[in-house]
Amino acid sequence: MNKLSNKKKATAVLLLVPVLLGLAQASFAGPAGVGPLIDKDFETALRKFVTKRFFNRIEATDEQRTKLSGIFDKTMEETRPDREQFRQGLLDLSNLMASKDATDEQIKQKVADIKAIREKVMDRRLSTALEVRKVLTVDQRQKINNRIQDLVTGNVKPLRHIGMLMNE
Repeated sequence: MNKLSNKKKATAVLLLVPVLLGLAQASFAGPAGVGPLIDKDFETALRKFVTKRFFNRIEATDEQRTKLSGIFDKTMEETRPDREQFRQGLLDLSNLMASKDATDEQIKQKVADIKAIREKVMDRRLSTALEVRKVLTVDQRQKINNRIQDLVTGNVKPLRHIGMLMNE
């Protein structure tokens, strides 16, 4: 039963990994308060790098590449404000933790706010994963599943950087 549960978990991750990688959080654009917390150009470059490797891994057709790129672009744009708000919340939480005047209740409330934002982003990512799933063939889904199974079970070496997930 436990093994089956692990397989189900890995299958769920199967659907999320391409999306999560395609929407990988980009680096901070600069010090807090100076500008947006997400560097849009870097984020776009990273998404293109990862999706190219993903497309090669699943041997995506030109039509699939176009459809999937559109899905990833739309999700990245739609979630950017929430992801920035999430990052700002983390900075605010850090400041609260360092403050001698912050109460436990203020800290707990900030954590609850951050969790709510994270859940909103994760719900959108799940929707994206389901959209992506509709574009992929059964064989392509199985290729992704096999790779995730290897990662989860430790049959491949740990990642050195995000792009290695898509390497053979």
